[in-house]
Parts: sequence; C-alpha cells; structure tokens
Amino acid sequence: MGDDANAGPGGTHTELVDRIRKLMTARKMSQASLATAAGLYKAAVSKILNEKSVPHVDTLDRLADALDVTGTALSELHQLRDRAEPRRRSLDSYLHAARNAARDHPYPGVLSGTTPPLAAVYLRQQASRRTESEPETADCEGIPHSGAGEVLPAEQLLADGQMCLILAGPGGGKSSLLRTHLTRSIEQWLAGHGGNALPVLIPAAELDRFPLIQALAAAANAELRSYGLVDELPAAFFATPPRPGVRWLVLVDGLDEITDPAARQRVLRTVATVAGGEHATLYRFAIATRPLPDAELSHLGSGVPRYDLLPFVPEDLRTVASGWFRESGLSDPEKAATRFTQTLNRTGMTGLARIPLMLSMLCQLHAAAPDRPLPKTRGRIYGDFITELHKRQHAPGPGGIRDQTCASLDRYGRNAEAQAGRTLDHLHQLIAHLAAERHSGNTLPAITIVESLPEAKHPTRIPPDEWRTFPGTCLSRSGLLTTRAGEHVFLHQTLLEYLAARHATRDPQNCAHALHQTFHLPAQPAGSRPPGAGHQPWYRRRYWKAPADLSYCGFLLDAAHHGDPSAGLPGDPAAATPYLARLASSKAGLEGCVFIAAQVRLGTPVPQDVIHSAADVCHGLARDTTLDRLYRLKAAGALAELKDVRAADLWHDLARDTTLDTYYRMEAVRALAELSGERAADLWHDLARDTTLDRLYRLKAAGALAELRDLRAADLWQELARDTTFNGRRRLEAARALTKLGREHAADLWHDLVLQRWLF
Repeated sequence: MGDDANAGPGGTHTELVDRIRKLMTARKMSQASLATAAGLYKAAVSKILNEKSVPHVDTLDRLADALDVTGTALSELHQLRDRAEPRRRSLDSYLHAARNAARDHPYPGVLSGTTPPLAAVYLRQQASRRTESEPETADCEGIPHSGAGEVLPAEQLLADGQMCLILAGPGGGKSSLLRTHLTRSIEQWLAGHGGNALPVLIPAAELDRFPLIQALAAAANAELRSYGLVDELPAAFFATPPRPGVRWLVLVDGLDEITDPAARQRVLRTVATVAGGEHATLYRFAIATRPLPDAELSHLGSGVPRYDLLPFVPEDLRTVASGWFRESGLSDPEKAATRFTQTLNRTGMTGLARIPLMLSMLCQLHAAAPDRPLPKTRGRIYGDFITELHKRQHAPGPGGIRDQTCASLDRYGRNAEAQAGRTLDHLHQLIAHLAAERHSGNTLPAITIVESLPEAKHPTRIPPDEWRTFPGTCLSRSGLLTTRAGEHVFLHQTLLEYLAARHATRDPQNCAHALHQTFHLPAQPAGSRPPGAGHQPWYRRRYWKAPADLSYCGFLLDAAHHGDPSAGLPGDPAAATPYLARLASSKAGLEGCVFIAAQVRLGTPVPQDVIHSAADVCHGLARDTTLDRLYRLKAAGALAELKDVRAADLWHDLARDTTLDTYYRMEAVRALAELSGERAADLWHDLARDTTLDRLYRLKAAGALAELRDLRAADLWQELARDTTFNGRRRLEAARALTKLGREHAADLWHDLVLQRWLF
C-alpha cells in the first residue's frame, strides 16, 4: 500500500504517528526539518503525520534514520506500520473470520444445542491418486474407485503446489476436507507460520456469476460477515498476493451442484484459463466435486492430477462415533461407540456408514434416541433425520420457530396470524417444492418460488416487504437451508435431492410419473453392439440407458418403495421393479448393472431378483475374454458391489490371467484384498516373485504384501534387495522396507550392499 493510501485514523495508525511525533519533539525537529533530513517531500510527511497515509517500508526507514532510531525501537515502528496498513488489517480480519467460519460443521445437526465443531468429530481420510496410465472411471459414481495410484492423506494433496481435482460421491467428505484444510492453514498463518499459499473457499456457482476476483470477494463477504469480518473485503484484496511470494489457494466446492452442464464447463474453463495464464503465479485451484463425465472434466487439461477421496475404513467408524457421542454428552461415549458399531455390523450397514455424511447422521440419530433402532436405508436415514430436525425447530415455547417468527405479525390481526400459521404448518411441503424446483434447474429466488404457492401467499393487510421477511426467516430457521450471498441454499446437496424425490412421489400419480420420466430412457446404441446386449443384432433391439443422477434416483426409489407414513401415503415395493429389471438385464449391459450396484452400495432398497440378474450379467461380462480388459474389471467391480459370492473367485482368476496387463492384474488383487486378505496375500507374493514382470510392479506387490502384515514380506524384501537384476535405487527401496519391518538380518543386508560399491 503506497504513501497515498487512505488508511484512516485511529488504532495502531494513531499510535505510529504519536511515536514519530514524540521522537520529533525529543529531537526538536519540525515537520519541514524532518522532511528535509529524510529527503522526502513535505507533502508526503504531512500526510503521514496527519494519518492520511501509512508510510512505505523504505519511507519509514528514511524517517527513522533522520530521527536516529535503531534497534528495538525501529522494529517496534515497523510492527506498528504493518498493523496499521489497510491491507494488513483486511488480511487479519479475513484470517480471523475465515477461521471462525471453517470451524463450523458443514452438515446440519439435530442434537440439542449447537452442532459440534468440525474438528471435534473430523477424522482424516485417505485419497488415491489416479496415475496417468489409469483409465477414467468417473462415469461410475456409485462404485468406489480402487485406484492403483498412490494413496496418501487427503490433506496432503491440498498442501502440494499443484492444481488438483478431488472426486467423491454424495456425502463423501469433500466439504469437510476443504474446511479442515482451511482451518489448519489459517491457524498456522495466525501463529506466524503461514506457508506459500493462503486458502479461500468459494462455491463453484460464484465463478459463473462474476469474474474471478469479484467472485472471491462476493463469496468471502457473504460467508464471513456473520463470523467477525469487520470491513467488507474489496475485490482488489484478492487481486494481489496475500503477502509477497504467496499465492491464493482457491478451494472450489460443489461443482456438481451446478445443474447446467454448460455452466459447469464455463467454470472449468475459467479455472483452466486463469491457472494457465498470466495469473498462474497468483492463484492455485483445488476443485471438489462428485464424479462427472470425463468430457466435462477434460476442460481442465490432462495434466491436472485427480484424486478419489476414499471412504472410511471399517476400523474408523468407532473413532468417529465416539467423537460424536462425546460431543452429544452421552455418559460413556466409548462404550456407546462400541455398541453402535456392533449394531452396524449386525444389520449390514457398515458399508453405508463408511460414507462420512451417512455416519454423521447415524451418530446423531443414535445419540438423540439410543434405544431406537437405526434406520436401514439411506432414504429412511434422511427421513428420520429431518423428522428430528423438524421436532427441534418446532418445539413449543419461546425457543421454537412458531413463537419467534409469528411475533412480528401480531399487530396485523388474526387473518395475518392464520396465514402465518398455515405457512408454518406446510413449511416442510414448501421446502420440498423448492427442492424440486431447484433440482429441475429453476434459479428464481427461493422466496419467489415459495410465495407462488397458496400456503405462503402474501396476506393483503401485511406490507409485501415485511411479509417476505417471514417466509425467509422460516426457511432459515428450518435447519435445512442457510443464506449465501443473500439467497437461501440447502445445507447439503443430498438434502435437496431427498426432498425433491419426496415431492416427486407425494401421491401415487406423481410417483408413477416421476418413475417413468426418470427410468424410461430407451436409446439405440451407436456404432456396434453394446457388450452384454445379447446375440440379436443391436439395430433390432431397444437399449435401455441408466439414469445419470445416481443419488437423486436412489432417493426416488426409496420414496416409491416406502411411501410417506407420516402423510398416510403407502409405499409400493414393486413400483420400480420393471424399470430396475430392464437395467439388470442384457438390454442395458454393464451401464445398467453399475447403476444397480451403485444403489445397493447407497443402501437403496432393490429387489433381490434384480440384484441376482445384474450379478449374472456382470459375471458373464467379466469372464468374456473378447471384451476390453477395463470393461471386464468394471464388471467384476460391480459384481463385488452386488455382494455376490462369485466375486472373490472372479478377482482371483483375473489376477492370474496373464493375458491382462500387469496393471489390471494388480487392480484385481487389490479388489480381492477387500474380500479375502489371505487369498490376496498369496497372489501378492507370487507377483512379487514373478521375474517376467516389471520390477516396479514387483516392488509394489511386495509392499502390498507387507501392508497385509504377512510374515513372508521380510524374506521377500531381502530377496528383492539381493536381486542383481534390479538397479541400485530399487534395491535400496527393498532394503529400506526390510529395515522398517525391524528384522535382525536387515543389518547384514546393508553390510553386503555397502560392499557392492557399484550400487551407489
């Protein structure tokens, strides 16, 4: 900030000027004589002494030299100057407010009191990097990526200096990861240990509304004003480095929440252009999203690393649960967590609970009613969760939403009170209608959408502006929405999807229409017959496409199956069976079976005969040696997701299939390890000793064997370290791995390697 900057009076700026004036008095110097001695213009010194500008660093040095100030006194002057500089004040304000905001848990809560801080219940996840040779699997949103790439702590990928893309399914922990990194980075900055990048969080949609720096300012001001942001941050704040040599790390969240593909492409194009242009040294990007078609993500370019955020491992569940139960005030959180995880195992819900959002909701439901059975499907989890939220928000008395929101309308008479009561009575339906409109792409303001319904119609005696405040307050107090940039948005995309699905199935007629519209997707395949489509010529048969929106479809299926008991709407378990049966047949091929497998993983109720049919199709495709090898692996993965007993044998056979590339064989062993560690260990051992394989793959196989704590790993590492067909670097890797195992013969191995001087 230059000498002409208007820093404003007061605070540290005033203290800085007072120090300079006292020094002038002590040395009997006038303003003019100080300017002459410092070699400065009189007008410049006048602005400084009248608090109209903060001096440059070199200007302050010249003033201090004229005043004969050195040592500690000079350091104190510079500290005051730094704190008085407008940009420094803005930076401090941003740091404190952003830390406060990021500490909040991004998911909604139903427990009494406030939702616990994110750090109290957060558990670090792992991420898997996709290698350059690795095929894209982004179209299989519901299938966890097995990934042969490097597995690393998820926060590490944000600390690296490269732009990256973070992929995870619905509720997979993307927002929590970004917020946790933001909190820890800013705490380091506030402690004086800031790194080479300062993070700023922004919803992806903002990048389609404004140019980059205006979007950053708008998002930061809207999010942080209620968390202690003292002055509005100007766009120029984000147009320059936070500090010399430091970049902005732009954390872009919710790309998938933009419903328009063209808008998503514009956002990605903006990011790619900035990252590869003249401002590349000022901004680095990390983008979090659900898996999207590769054709869209290709706008970022092939050089951007992509990471799959991995779900919790089963051993993590107890740790996370104990954190939630401790924060909720249960008397013995550790014991409660043990019982909770045992219940998950007994009811077959461990897989669903590995999704971070699902686990947080299940923990809260259990803490709210420990004696009540846990809901067993994703839709039921959301239904029970929203019911608890509704009960808390609509509790009688002064703390409830009814008393607080209606009090301001008393003076307008009984008709106004009656309409306000009607709005509150139908608030759940109003929000569901809003969710359906948002899901269909309606971007009108939330209040406009809600007010269009009779249940929220403006009473004639109330001024329009005052009435609009009432439904707006109701939406904010519902616990389902928050305000961002002046607009009401759902706290989580899955809440929107659940409520939209409930709205679509609000009666039997609408339910039938929604199922037909969503699942009746006939298409003629182009090019050649789709694998698994039968022997009849492809041009004579109808091919069924699978819906792309896996998460919403899961909620739709669950709603059709169970109905809405609270509204007296019975479910129909067979309502969607004809559509699912199509997708589980050769008429839809692997695409349809992957959809069925994704729904099973999400906990959606799927008829057993549909699951069996999909499993038979997958089994046949995976064993068809005429098909593409990636296609076969995807079929095997879907079979495993369907929990078919044939999956383990299939993975085992694929791992031993020497016609497959080693990469795919190792993928098969990794998948087998999820089902049978013992059988996988034997395969890792054989691959590591197979001299026909690339040496790097052999080392990776040995490492995987060691991760399984197999006793053969030590002998294997020693054998590889002594293998003279390996180069020196690879042999050293094997020797280091043996050392980590703590085996006694590691010292002898190092001795022998040192004697072989050519190794180094």
